[in-house]
Amino acid sequence: MLTGKRSAPRGKGAGRPFSADRSGAETGYDRWATKHNLQQMAKTVLYYEEQGFSSVEELEEAFEAASANMRESFAALKKTEGLISEKKEFQRHLLNYISTKPARDDLKAQKSEKARKAWREQHESDFILADTAVRYFKSHGVAKLPSSKVLQKEIEQLTVQKNGQYNDYREKRDRFRELQTARENIRQMQPQKPKRKKEQDYDR
Repeated sequence: MLTGKRSAPRGKGAGRPFSADRSGAETGYDRWATKHNLQQMAKTVLYYEEQGFSSVEELEEAFEAASANMRESFAALKKTEGLISEKKEFQRHLLNYISTKPARDDLKAQKSEKARKAWREQHESDFILADTAVRYFKSHGVAKLPSSKVLQKEIEQLTVQKNGQYNDYREKRDRFRELQTARENIRQMQPQKPKRKKEQDYDR
């Protein structure tokens, strides 16, 4: 049952979680909360039946499977996001390297060491970008540079893949949350075993 918060919750599927009754004098909110919790119990029972569960154990198995599916889907999504990030970093260095080609080519055309030194100083920012790109290629074992169009195509394909994986993850997450709510509510609807009073010994 709801306690404290007065904003009416919204939910579907298995309903929303509820907890034990409030103690103390009954108020208008208490009556509303009691009615609300009964409605959530009814939704939970309906969801339980619609899903074809014949036992609490089957619900528990479905919950564990949904949890594993959600984690697996999330891991696949994060892996693709990581690949996209790596490809974009590669693309950034590749485009920088391509854009500095005129400065690098003209450096070779300089006739003397003095002229080459002056040219590098004049185009210092270009050579910093080019040198950084070369270090990146070497550290990542890039032996042959792809064309920028090919790399962009790979990024676009991975992005389409990521969007599909995100939709799959959302579906599996929603399924997990529905089962989680049903699981919690079913547990609270089950009769609780009375606690045994500890026997006390009194000195006479």
